Amino acid sequence: MYGCLGFSSSWFYASALAALITWMGRETLKRTIDVTTNELNFDVVYGDTDSIMVNTNTNIFKEATDIGQKIKKKINEKYWTLEIELDGVFKSLLLLKKKKYAAVMYNSTTNDKEFHTEIKGLDLVRRDWCPLSKKLGNKVLFTILSGKSFEEIEMELW
Repeated sequence: MYGCLGFSSSWFYASALAALITWMGRETLKRTIDVTTNELNFDVVYGDTDSIMVNTNTNIFKEATDIGQKIKKKINEKYWTLEIELDGVFKSLLLLKKKKYAAVMYNSTTNDKEFHTEIKGLDLVRRDWCPLSKKLGNKVLFTILSGKSFEEIEMELW
C-alpha cells in the first residue's frame, strides 16, 4: 500500500497517506518496544520496521520460545487489527548496526536440534567481494558465532 501511495507517478499517489502509514508503523514499533521493556521487563536489543529482537537471557530453547510466546500474547492483546508472530529464535547473534547482523538461528520455533545461519546486510555476502575475503570473513564470522568462549575463539583465530 505504501509503495502505491508514495510513488509520485502512481494513479493513487497520496504522500500524506504514505507518511501516515510510516508514522503508524513507527508508533506501533515504539509501543511494542515499550510494552516488552517496561511491562514484561525484557531487553529489546533491536527493533526495525516490523520486528523486534529480544534478549531472553537464557540459553534454553524452550524457555526462549515460551518468553517469545508470552511477548506475542501481550502485544497481540493491544491491537485488534494487527498480529505479531514469533518468527524465529536465535542461538547466537552478532548485531553490528541497523540492518546488519549475523546469527545462528534455530530452523523452527519447535525444534531445538537444527540450525542455520542468517546473514543480513553484511558486506561479505556481496557478490563483488573476492573469494579470499569472503572465505576469511566467513571463517571469522562462524568462529564468533560458534558459541565457544572468548578464550577458545582467540586461540582459534590467532
